[in-house]
This record gives sequence, C-alpha cells and structure tokens, in this order.
Amino acid sequence: MRRRLITACAAFILAIGLFFVGCSSDDKGGVGPTPTPVDLDSTVQELSDMMQSMIDSVSNGNTDMTQFDFDGLHAKFVSYLNGHPGDPTASFGAALTSVMALATSDNVGALIDSVGSFLEGGGFLKASVLNPERFSDRGSLLAFPTDLSSTGIQKNFLAQAYASLMYRALSDPLQFSDVQYVLRTEFIPVLDEAIGHLNTVIDNPDYIFWVTPEMTGGTSDSVEIDRPDFLVFAAGLHVINSFFHMAVAYNVDLPSYDSAGLAYMFDQDNDWMSLHPDGAMQMSASLNDFMDALDMADSAISALQLEQTTDLDQSNDLIVADWSLSDYIEAYMFIDSARAYLTLPQWVKGQFDIDPEPDSVRIDVSKIFTNPINGIFNLLPPYSSEVGSGLDTMWWHWEYWDGQQYVSDSEIWDIQPYLAVVITWDANTFSGWNFPNPTINGILPDINTDTKFKALFGLTTQDWTKQMEFRLYNY
Repeated sequence: MRRRLITACAAFILAIGLFFVGCSSDDKGGVGPTPTPVDLDSTVQELSDMMQSMIDSVSNGNTDMTQFDFDGLHAKFVSYLNGHPGDPTASFGAALTSVMALATSDNVGALIDSVGSFLEGGGFLKASVLNPERFSDRGSLLAFPTDLSSTGIQKNFLAQAYASLMYRALSDPLQFSDVQYVLRTEFIPVLDEAIGHLNTVIDNPDYIFWVTPEMTGGTSDSVEIDRPDFLVFAAGLHVINSFFHMAVAYNVDLPSYDSAGLAYMFDQDNDWMSLHPDGAMQMSASLNDFMDALDMADSAISALQLEQTTDLDQSNDLIVADWSLSDYIEAYMFIDSARAYLTLPQWVKGQFDIDPEPDSVRIDVSKIFTNPINGIFNLLPPYSSEVGSGLDTMWWHWEYWDGQQYVSDSEIWDIQPYLAVVITWDANTFSGWNFPNPTINGILPDINTDTKFKALFGLTTQDWTKQMEFRLYNY
C-alpha cells in the first residue's frame, strides 16, 4: 500500500510539472474542462507552452532553466487572483509557478555553483595538523549503546563522513550559513506561498483540474486531478518546509575543513551547533509544518476512501482509489502513531547498554522542537580537547606448521593515517564525572538524574577513563 501511495505522489508531482494546463469543472464524468475567462485561459496556455518547451529542452540535455520566465507567469496568476480572489485554477497556477520559479533564481543558481565547486575542491590542509601532547589507549569518545557490527554500520561512520567532507575542502570553503541564507530568503517563503495557494484550492472541495490530450500533445485520455491529489501535494510541501525550517535553526559553520575546524567543533566554549537567534522559532515552525502534513495526509486518505463510493469511474484519476479496507486502516494507524510520537512521551524498547536484554524508556520527541538543545557538546560533562594526527600500523598474524610445531609469525599489512580528537575530562573520578542535562532537555523525561542516565547507557566506573580518544581514519 505504501509503495502505491509513493508512486501516486510521484506521478502527481510529475503530472503537475510536465502537464500543467487546464480549467475547472464540477463534473467528474471525464468530459473535459469548463471554459475559463480569456485572460486566465491565455496565461494557462502560456504556461502549458513553457512547460512543453522545458521538457523538450531537458530531453535534449539542456538543464539551463534561466530561459524560462516562471516569475513572469507567477505574477500573471497573482494579478488575476487580485481581481478574482479564491479562484482555484489561478491559485493552483500560482502555487506551481512559485515553486518552478526557484529554478531560475539567481541566488539558487549561485548556491548550486558554489556547492559544485566545493565538492570538486582541493585537498585536505595537512600542514595545519596539530600534534597532541599525549594519546590514551585505543578507546572511544562515547560508547555506542548497542553492538552495530551485525547491521554493517561502522562505529566511526560519522567520523569518516566528516573526514571525507574535509578531504574535499577548499581554502575558502562554502559555509553552511550560505545555504541557510538561500533557504531562508528563497525556499521557505516560496513554499509558504505555494502552500497558501494550495489551501485555496483545497477549500474548494469539488474543484477538479483536467489534463487533456490537447493540452499535452498526447493521445491518452484526460487525467483528473482532484481533492485527494491536491491534499497529497500540500502534505509533501509541508514535509519539505519542515526540514527546511530545521536546517536553518542551528549554527553549524566551521572556520575551515581541516584539523583546526575539527578542533573548533569539539571546543565546548564555541557556539557550534548552537541555536540561531530565531532557532527556537524555526524548530517550532518545523513541528507545525510536520503536523500540518499529517493532517493533510489524513484528509487525503479520507477523501480517497470517500471516492470509492462517490466516484466509481477511477480510470481517469491520478491517484486511483482502489485500496482495500486494510490499506486504509494501516495508513490511519501510521498517521496516528506519528502524531502520538510528536505530541506525547512514548515508551520505546532498545538495547541502550551492553546488556543483551532490551531496555524500556520513555522518549518525548516533541521536546526536540519545543525545547531544542542549544549546543550538543554542552550535554557532556566539562572537558578540554585537542586534535592530532598519527599512523596506525595494521598487522597480519598467522601460524604455520614447521614440521615439528606451530610457529607464530606476522608482518605489516597496512599503515593508515588518522586524525584524532583527544578528550580530557575535567573530572578526576567517575563519581565526579556528571552529565549536566540528563533528560536532554526533556527528551528523556524520566532520566532526571546523572545516576539514571549512566545506568540507562551502561556507563560504569570500571570502563571510565579520564582521557578518551576518538579516531578518524583515512583522512
């Protein structure tokens, strides 16, 4: 069922992007659209021609979108709405052209060029690698709560990913704040506007958008885009907007993508991963958009279910209402579960320590958005850090029979360079090594003491060391 829904969503977005033209009708019989006023009709036809030209251009390998004036068409739809507020066809046109116009934005184009240059950039600045005063025995910065080897996930996966990014760094690297600026000034406002226009369409429950063969130059039957389709489209925009709000909430800039940048990141005195001045508001907006997406999805499923009794001819529908009762029940349960996890603490089971027996703990996911963490490394006990490099020798070890006895032998297999962050805790004993925020801003509401936090994650005095080393290989 989920695969069908995803396929239908993808088909809907593709149909909008490739075949947007049409008019409104209250008749679901498939006879085609009712004529619209001439000024709107000509604008719709202009957009149809532009979309067809864009399809032909992309098919011929030309990805330059700046030749298509979606901004101009968007202005025409908005102008029509000023004189005809609430018109669903013009609202749909305004929603689509606002999103399509992003492809021709100068700021978006500049950002894409910058990201491309960044990913093709120069080598890692090894000259700035600092040597630490000392290294501890091979340990880890933080122990994982479970054994990940069976899943194929390496424990230093995130570290390797960060090192890979550093390897591609430029001497004047792209900062994530550059990306955030475009998200704030271009993407989020456009999506907010598109969602507003789609809400107007959704407020007209009988509105249908027809895609006819004459409009697309094809030979297939007309395609009916109606209420369930518009709701799915709106839900998708809300989800995207939710992630964009989250992406602009935190300061994640680094001064450089080398060992100095790594040292900056782990320094508890800096503001890396701290909230921007409006960060809490952005996280709250992220939650609101996601909850709106769930509401839209719920309404889409209800509308789809209703169509199975009111629109028996589904041959021309974009999303076909052919689900079984169990499909609808599964979809409703998924949405209800997502709502529950985003509003109230929920019990979850997992292996949070080395004990093979599963543990249960209440987790309040909503606090990620309503009480966001301000500085990840501030969740740790006080420490100092230093960054250094070294060579790690890999050995082959084997035994062989020399005719009389087994003899052990070995040879060097590989020598790997690595960066390492060395953490030295301010505390001198395990009992003095205390986590200042054991609930993690309320995400773990019942783990309200340092003792409970250590017990949950299996942190014991036997495993504690004053100094820990976190290695990043193959930088």
